[in-house]
Amino acid sequence: MMKNLFLLLLLFLFGTISITAQSETCDCKTDLDFIVDKMKKMPSYKKQIKGGKTTEFLNTYNRVSAKMQQPILVEDCYKLLLEQMNLVNDVHASLQVNKSNSAKENINKHPKTSYDISELTEELSQKDLDDLEGVYNYNKKERIGIYYSENKKDLIGVVLETELEHWQTGDIRFYATHTQGNKYNFYYYNVDTKIPGFVKSLSFENGRIWSYKKEGNNLNYEFVDNDVKVASFSQINKDTQYLYFKTFSNSKKRELIKFYNDTKDKLTAKNIIVDLRSNSGGNKKFSDSFLQLIKDKNVYVITNCFAGSNGEQFTLKLLKNKNATHLGQTTRGIIAYGMNYGYNYNTPSGYFNMTPTDMNFHKYIAYEGKGITPEFQLDFNRDWLEQTLEIIDANK
Repeated sequence: MMKNLFLLLLLFLFGTISITAQSETCDCKTDLDFIVDKMKKMPSYKKQIKGGKTTEFLNTYNRVSAKMQQPILVEDCYKLLLEQMNLVNDVHASLQVNKSNSAKENINKHPKTSYDISELTEELSQKDLDDLEGVYNYNKKERIGIYYSENKKDLIGVVLETELEHWQTGDIRFYATHTQGNKYNFYYYNVDTKIPGFVKSLSFENGRIWSYKKEGNNLNYEFVDNDVKVASFSQINKDTQYLYFKTFSNSKKRELIKFYNDTKDKLTAKNIIVDLRSNSGGNKKFSDSFLQLIKDKNVYVITNCFAGSNGEQFTLKLLKNKNATHLGQTTRGIIAYGMNYGYNYNTPSGYFNMTPTDMNFHKYIAYEGKGITPEFQLDFNRDWLEQTLEIIDANK
């Protein structure tokens, strides 16, 4: 299903847009072989590409190779390389365009919508708040229209109004391919450079997709309203304490170790709220050290759609506690693989940079590209911590 939807988007892109961001050509076949060689070393490839998937992978390789017999435009190459890479369900693995051209030079080459902007703006302005189609704000400097593509599943984002000089009304900002549930993969154009990029497994919920927020929906309770950089602890009442973890990154090792030492003797309440909203993941050594401290507590885990990687793995480990409850929003779904060394590689052409995965957490494959769905999906119209406290009170 995911493969077919991605193919539909690629066909749509090839059939309807002019090439942007690069007018140069490259030897795409050499880059394809380089990328396939790197893919075959990834745990995700070894776990997934077996039996019929091996045939599908080879058939795709032969088909896209046939389009690379001569040098082709860089963006055409990028789409073909993505098609090969996306046969493996691995949200961590990525391929990005390396070449950085001036956005101003590409202003007249950029793909545009075929719709009349005034008519499109008027039509999208009439959409209900709960409808995915509509008018969205981006960084207070742009209004973006989002509407369904011809298959009525995938979405297209187009610039309706902008204060950025290198963007024009009618420019396409992104193509979002529906994968499953409310998840989408994004083929997008960088706001600063207009260079294409690709990001996987983004949720469309509460009038938000990535950094685009629907006009008329100003509620952001799915985010933590504080400026904590790493982690925090607070005593809510005599029975309930609160832990917030923004990251478990190795780059914050000193802060995380200090936080653990400062907190380990304070966790005395019977109810512990573990807030993992927008947790960026990191090293399990820093997250799992808290499992033993709260194993006998009533644990309430809060997540949103930007909680990922080790933050998701930590969520599942917490939920092994029979007295644990998961609340909030489905996580991102970037959980089954990872990067230990974080190596990335420029392809032979120099136009692309690949970041393969080298860590194997395949036991979590059921959640890859899907996320972990909470037992209680919290209301987007009210403060999430207040709702969690109400659920704790109801469980007394």
